[in-house]
Amino acid sequence: MARVTVLMPTYNVGPWVEEAVRSVLRQSYRDFELLVVDDASTDETLEVVRGIDDPRIRVASFPNNVGLSENLNRGLDLIGSELVARMDGDDIAEPDWLETGVKVLDSHPEVGVCSFGFQFFGARSSLVRFPEWHEDSKAQMLFGCTVIVPVFRRAIMADNHLRYSTEAFPAEDYMMWADVYRVTQVYNVQRTLFHYRTHATQISTSRREAQVMKSNEVRLKMLEWLNPDFDDEEKRYFLERFVPGKMESKGEIEEMKRFARLLVSCNTAGHYDSDALRRNFKSHIGYGVLEYVEHRYFRTRYTPIALINLLASGLYSTLPGKNRIKIVVKCFLQKAK
Repeated sequence: MARVTVLMPTYNVGPWVEEAVRSVLRQSYRDFELLVVDDASTDETLEVVRGIDDPRIRVASFPNNVGLSENLNRGLDLIGSELVARMDGDDIAEPDWLETGVKVLDSHPEVGVCSFGFQFFGARSSLVRFPEWHEDSKAQMLFGCTVIVPVFRRAIMADNHLRYSTEAFPAEDYMMWADVYRVTQVYNVQRTLFHYRTHATQISTSRREAQVMKSNEVRLKMLEWLNPDFDDEEKRYFLERFVPGKMESKGEIEEMKRFARLLVSCNTAGHYDSDALRRNFKSHIGYGVLEYVEHRYFRTRYTPIALINLLASGLYSTLPGKNRIKIVVKCFLQKAK
């Protein structure tokens, strides 16, 4: 039996699945199998996969479509390997994805899940990095999922009876990893080892409104783990103002800082590291302030006068460090033109 099983759920990804499969087959780590679990595709997905001749590919197809969450559970039920790696049938893995994940897990027995930096491509393009260390990435789970295309120990799921939740779809990954953070440590590799395709037909695009709603349910679950006694008004503020980080006045910035201090003070059970909460809240608010500042002071152009007004407001010091420098440079480059 292979040491690693790459679990690839598929449904109507015919135009992209061959590229995804071949990115797995070219991995530098060799002791793996690729399990493609097809959820009754109606396009050429199965024909494409079965047309790739490689003994490491195992295909499980089902006549009834059950949706992504249950399809993932069907895949987990078919796996007996020590480690599992998870990717979709329209994404692309770098050649050392598996090797890097296995090395992390072998070197750190306390870590149950290894996640990675990734790059969106296709309909949009951007790089994403989650916090490297467990306590910081757990604190950031209050805002959104911090695990992507992971390599993880199968025993973490089996021993804790964890399953993908159909009710959480299309935020099933977020819900799963929220549960996992309670039973093991997570490490995020600070390199881009995955390319996440964006296109109009994928679930995260076509079900955006439902995904936000279900993601908010997970956010509240993480908030209640911090402290179960928040009232309805505090939960509403958390979801509608604090998580989006939207600010329309300087007064709202101070209100958000007060709410952040409240959250830290309520961490009485110690499920989160208080210093990690402070770091993440400071960064989150800083980027919210940046958006406000750019709209308030630099909506039309970057100028030295606008910079002086910003400095006088007292908000400059609350901006993320790299963005402070960028604003100064932009203002003086504009002056030089």
